[in-house]
Amino acid sequence: MATLLHLFFYILKVQKNLQLLLASTLLFISYFVSDFIIVSDSYNTAIHGIFALFDLFTLLAIFLATYTFFKDEKLEVGVLYTMIGLAINTVMFFFMYIDTYIYENVTRWLLWYLYSYLVISIDFIMVASLLVNKDWLFLSFLLKKIKNN
Repeated sequence: MATLLHLFFYILKVQKNLQLLLASTLLFISYFVSDFIIVSDSYNTAIHGIFALFDLFTLLAIFLATYTFFKDEKLEVGVLYTMIGLAINTVMFFFMYIDTYIYENVTRWLLWYLYSYLVISIDFIMVASLLVNKDWLFLSFLLKKIKNN
């Protein structure tokens, strides 16, 4: 959805923000491909590990593309939120992979509930941030405060 909006804005010359277009396109491609692979291999027990790798590669792709093509520009807030969200999602998928695949745990516990709520919430926050490109959770503000101290 964010990809189509930014592509539409770019074509109509409403907003020519290539950082947001690139980040939303990479996020869309990653989620589309990972969902396609998971659906075609629905009995894979290492699903969380696959998602962790996809999010990690997406994070690296966005990071490299942003700092290669836009190194002289200010990092857009929507891209920052997407990078932070992908990092948190990667950690959560990795923990779930360890719990379910390596330790073969099938009993629900706090990590599973935390994973369920966090991943869905962060996915929503990433897309919303790419759409509005505002620091609505004040993460950019907090990072600037920490960097200045």
